[in-house]
Amino acid sequence: MLRILTGEGGCTDALVAIEDGVIIGHAMASDSTGRGGGHRTEIGVVVADGRRGMGVGSALMRCLISRAQARGATTLVMEVLAENRPVITMITDHWPVTYQDQSGAYLTIHARLPRPRDQEWPDLRAPYRSGAEPTRAAGGRFSGELAGAR
Repeated sequence: MLRILTGEGGCTDALVAIEDGVIIGHAMASDSTGRGGGHRTEIGVVVADGRRGMGVGSALMRCLISRAQARGATTLVMEVLAENRPVITMITDHWPVTYQDQSGAYLTIHARLPRPRDQEWPDLRAPYRSGAEPTRAAGGRFSGELAGAR
């Protein structure tokens, strides 16, 4: 894990969601070569208790996935608590799941990413700001920003 966090051995991408100067969510992706030589990205997202269900995690996911697709990722891998039905439903509603492994309390989900649409990709070295992509927020209360680093 420490090798991934320090960016050794592949591309590591990290984002934070900030509201009023306070981090309310963070996310990370680490790219590797998967089964059969495919390019995969493993994603982890954490959102503060008081900000769940407000679109923060979705915005972090969209940004990480878009950036991973620009790097050529074709498979998304996520580890989720098996009892976290809302997140598992969100994943299966958005991406075709190729297989799942369960180990104790955790479910590891492997999903195919669609090919990115023909479009110009943003400068991946630049910080991501929520103004560049509308975020869905409950009651319009989330007006934070996302900042990325690679």
